[in-house]
This record gives sequence, C-alpha cells and structure tokens, in this order.
Amino acid sequence: MKNKKISNKIYVAGIASAVLIILGMLCLPISVSAVESIKFATLAPKGSTWMNNFDAMGKEIRAKTDGNIKFRFYANGVMGDELDVISKMRNGLIHAGAMTATGLGEIKEDVLIFQLPRIFKSYEELDYVRDFLYEDLQKSFLEAGYVLIGMGDIGFYYIFSNHPIRTIADLQSPNVKMWARTSDRIALEFYKKAKIATVPREVTQVLPSLYSGQINALTASPYVIVALQWGNKLKYMTNLPVNVGVGATVITKEKFDQLTSAQQKVLRDAGDKYQSKLIEEIRRDNEKSIEALTTKAGIKIVEFQNSSLEAWDAIAVETHNAFVGQIYSQEFLDKINALLREYREKK
Repeated sequence: MKNKKISNKIYVAGIASAVLIILGMLCLPISVSAVESIKFATLAPKGSTWMNNFDAMGKEIRAKTDGNIKFRFYANGVMGDELDVISKMRNGLIHAGAMTATGLGEIKEDVLIFQLPRIFKSYEELDYVRDFLYEDLQKSFLEAGYVLIGMGDIGFYYIFSNHPIRTIADLQSPNVKMWARTSDRIALEFYKKAKIATVPREVTQVLPSLYSGQINALTASPYVIVALQWGNKLKYMTNLPVNVGVGATVITKEKFDQLTSAQQKVLRDAGDKYQSKLIEEIRRDNEKSIEALTTKAGIKIVEFQNSSLEAWDAIAVETHNAFVGQIYSQEFLDKINALLREYREKK
C-alpha cells in the first residue's frame, strides 16, 4: 500500500513536471526558425534594382541569423496589386512587402501626403521632410500593426504620352487618355480638378491597356517606364516633375514579434542598409533611364510652358486642401509646408 502511494506521488510529480516544461516552452520567445519563411511580395519585376537589393538583403539576413530567417520573394505582382497584398498580410498569408504610397496608404492613410502633386520640388526637400518625420512614421505604422523597415522613393513622376504635352490645354484634349491607379484618390482628384479625362487601371493592367490604346498617357518615374517595359508604347516625356513616388518596406508586427531581439536587430540593420543603398541606386537609375528612353526608345522630351505652370501649381494646391480631414489633418499638412519653408529658407 505504501509503495502504491509512493508510486502515485511519483506519477503525479512527473505529470506536473511535464506540464511545467510545456508551459515554460510556450512562454519562451518564438524564433523564426520555428515558423514559416518570411513571405515578401512586391510589384517590382525580377532583375530590377529593387529586386536585386531585396535579394541581397534576404541573403545577408539569412547569413547573419545562421539560416533561421529565410525570405521567399514574390515579384512581378504575382500576389496581386498592393491592395491585394495588404489584404493577404492582414490574413497572415503574406508577411512583408515593398509598397508604393498606394499600399502604404491602406495601412496608414496619411502617408499619402508625401505623394501630393507638386509638393516636393527636389529630392533634397523630400529627404529633409521624411528624415524629420521618420520616427513619427515608425510609431504610426507600429500602432497600425506593421513595422516600418525602411522608406525610399521610386523617383519623380513625369508625364509620358503619345501626344506632346506642353500645356494644361494639351492634357485636356479629348485625344488624351490618362492613366490613374483605381485606388489613387489623389491623382484622380487632381486630374478631375484639371479637367483631364482619366482611365482607372491597376499597375498590372497598364501594359495591355497601352497596347490596346485604352491608355495613351500616364505619369511615372523614368525607371518604372523602363523596368515595366512601358516605353515602347509612348512617344513623349514632358520635362516637369508632377509628384514624387514614395515607397517603403514593411513587415507585420505579428511576424516581427516572432523573431528574437537579436534577429529583429539584424532585420532592422539590413533594412536600413539596403534601403539607403536602394535610394541612391534608384535615383541614379532614373537619370540613366531618361537617356535610355530618349536614345533607344526614341522618346522625345518636350517642355511644359511657363505660362501654364502657375495654373498647374494652383490646381495642385487645391488638391492638397481637398483632402484635409479626409486623408490627413490640416496640422500634418501645415507641418510639412512649414518644414519645406524652413528648408528653402536655409538654402
């Protein structure tokens, strides 16, 4: 009888120990080695400067984490447009991605302010404002459930067309079929105020729409035109920056929290390193792309007339004001304009 009681005590103690061990394991930080690879989606095409940098970043992170963090990249928009990717990120099907303002705006809408028409006149202005606000942006994205790995830019957007565009009247011609992203509220409002007919399409639909003639004008950075092979169906580039395309790399907080603190640091450090590298290379690529488009694709550069510039900028300011209280606050718009004045006065 005594031996039976001892046996029961040992049995109970064994179960208790096992339960404690299991509970202890559940309380430990989950390393990414125990979960899936990080699935990363982007519209960037394979072989582009964007994807080359993402690939290099992924390899460096894998090496510095002893193979415990492995990226699986989905390029060329195979996971859908950015709104599709955000939806998949919310459902845990995708963990990270490189986004333009359209995707970023779905996470935190007021970031769209960076893509307002004519708000930035140079990369230096953009850098000054973005660097000043970067910590605030990081906190804002974290509150929305995402970790901001790095911000960059796609380049200044110019008008590319099949008809020479030198004035607002040229844009208002019934022959012009201007592309705008279906989800790009700012571009659609800007074109509406300027009385320019638009053809809403997502990025993945642009090339077939150019071939079919449904679109014959658009705004994009020169490197985007080259990388997405749109240049063969366009004849002119208007030498006037309309706005700047901004982008960023993000990962869901849920996935980020599955990494150890050491792994998180590796990811952040690599993100900073390659995002800075990417900004430099993309800006250089945009300059090279203008040369390639004019010499190889035969695109002619035309000048926007000064007589239309004042009216063009006035329409841009109307557009800025139209979204106060809808996309961003008056306070945020005032803050950016104050920073721009501050920078311009220092020059």
